[in-house]
Amino acid sequence: MQTDSAFPSVEHESVTYDVAIVGGGPAGLVAATHCRMRGLSSITFEAQEFGGQLVSLYPSKPVTNFPAHLEVASGELARRLAEQAAHFGAELREHEAVESVGYAGDGSGFVVRSTRRVARAHAVLLALGLGRFRPQQLGLKDEYRFAGRGLVYRLPSRDNIAAHHAVVVGGGDTAVDTAIALKAIVPEVTLVHRRLNIRAYPHSLERLNASGVQVILDAEVVGMGGDSVLDHVLVAVRDQEARVIPADLLLVSVGQVPDLGGLSGWDLKLTLDGGHLPVGSSMRTTIPGVFAAGDIVAYPGKIKMIATAVAEGSIAAASVERYLRVDA
Repeated sequence: MQTDSAFPSVEHESVTYDVAIVGGGPAGLVAATHCRMRGLSSITFEAQEFGGQLVSLYPSKPVTNFPAHLEVASGELARRLAEQAAHFGAELREHEAVESVGYAGDGSGFVVRSTRRVARAHAVLLALGLGRFRPQQLGLKDEYRFAGRGLVYRLPSRDNIAAHHAVVVGGGDTAVDTAIALKAIVPEVTLVHRRLNIRAYPHSLERLNASGVQVILDAEVVGMGGDSVLDHVLVAVRDQEARVIPADLLLVSVGQVPDLGGLSGWDLKLTLDGGHLPVGSSMRTTIPGVFAAGDIVAYPGKIKMIATAVAEGSIAAASVERYLRVDA
């Protein structure tokens, strides 16, 4: 991490934006688009690639519940959102993590420090998702040995899949959609879930039942084996002995561990409630001039969907404009 001395002096920073957007997932990119459409100057920071979880967690996963698209790959949807924001003139800064957000000393707004610059802004919109992620692992002793050698934690691109026997671990929508997507290119696919019920949309369950994917419930992957690469896993159904299942691809989809620890060092002193920022219907936080949208926010009735993040991003942009034009 760079020290403060590596940053340009705030006093010599010539650009002041109406709003600085922290996070380049769906909520952040849509907010950037709508801010520009409303005539607001903005800069959007993304620590990794634009698209957030759509790119970092499951870039090739098919999305079937986004409006006006029967099916679109997550990574492709992210690319289109970024292109739309750029088309309207949004300033997008990829691979540029924000290290702190604080108040400007002259009371004119906020100072945002990234790994490459210091920027001023009259308002801040936080679209951090749930921060950076690391995949939830199975906790098996051979897990490290087969990582990248048949064991993966996100769906590879179609061109990089040459498996004949794939096993997907998980029981949520992502796991189900991943298993269905794999069945289109892998001869044998097995979905293993530790519970008796799969937690996915009824529509997804209908597609799963028609896909030819073998489903093993109330079961866990308890071991894996092979020489230099994975060639089988051990699956134990409750109260039964583990059995060997051929697997040259094991995709673990049991969740991600979020990390928002960096916020604790920000001057804003944001208060998280269960890892989320409470907001009202206008996406305002408790700090004047600070707004939030996407997976980081919580409010009654919140539903985590890409379409929800898109809606929150557009609402947040409208609220920022109202704050700058009327309230501030």
